[in-house]
Amino acid sequence: MSLYIDTNIFDYSALAHPVYGKACKHIIDDIQNEKIEAYCSFLVSIELLGSLAQIDTQKASIAVAAFFSLPISMIQIDEWILRDAASIMLESGISYNSIYASCMRRKGIDTIITEDTKQWKKIKNIKIIRPLEYPRLVKTRK
Repeated sequence: MSLYIDTNIFDYSALAHPVYGKACKHIIDDIQNEKIEAYCSFLVSIELLGSLAQIDTQKASIAVAAFFSLPISMIQIDEWILRDAASIMLESGISYNSIYASCMRRKGIDTIITEDTKQWKKIKNIKIIRPLEYPRLVKTRK
């Protein structure tokens, strides 16, 4: 199963979030062990660095290094992605996440793991898996 992994999964794991931290670490462990086929764009790593640096620059640096050590397929952002993102934005009213949705469309991925359901529910044809739902909804490769 191919899944796009949203930035908040890495944030919650790095920060040991009291509600989502453990579930997000499980997702990252499954990525590390190649039990799921994970996709991201470089925008995820940029967001990760920026969001964590506002809290703890040391943690941000460690998290970015850990991110790039994972077997994640990286989707390049190019003109096609941005033009497609603009059309998704016009349909949904969502700006930033429309870039991720366009990356997903480029690779034929229809499912994202995220806790940002408010934004993602506005984008058509996207299935959302929340971190706490992950263990029962995702069949991992052995």
